[in-house]
Amino acid sequence: MPLIMKKTEVIPGEIYAIPLFLPTEDIKENLKNYKKEKFDNRGREFAFFRIIDDKGGSGIFVEVFDQIGTLQEDIQSIINSPRLFSPISISGLGISKGRWKKIYTQDNYDPEKESNLSKIQLVMGRGEDSRLWQNGIEKKISETEAKNYEQWIVWTPTQLEIRIKNKLFK
Repeated sequence: MPLIMKKTEVIPGEIYAIPLFLPTEDIKENLKNYKKEKFDNRGREFAFFRIIDDKGGSGIFVEVFDQIGTLQEDIQSIINSPRLFSPISISGLGISKGRWKKIYTQDNYDPEKESNLSKIQLVMGRGEDSRLWQNGIEKKISETEAKNYEQWIVWTPTQLEIRIKNKLFK
């Protein structure tokens, strides 16, 4: 019998808190269930991201904000913060396993107006096969040019948390 994975349901404009204190050393941490964990007793130990668009099997486009705070952080403070890095594609595991906590759903969120959805650029392929994806259109680019853009990979929860910590604390 084939294994059927349940799709993670997300809505553009949802804001999630990423705990920066959970273990990230073992890939198995991505599968641990945190749904019962509330993390209410924690301080300014969270990073934040907003859902931009669900690309199905190609991941979920998100923007990570350059802000650390608590689970009660003001939404305006979060969404008015600059991006920590260009938008990326993530796996839904951090959401479906409760590792990342939804703290807000932004009313009347417009992915184009507020996150420049059609301007997101990601590199597909590697080396001589590098292609720049933007708004559904792919364009061949050189390996050198590809280094200027985010690679379109689907980041796991622990990979993203490590990247955020490296960017914020090193």
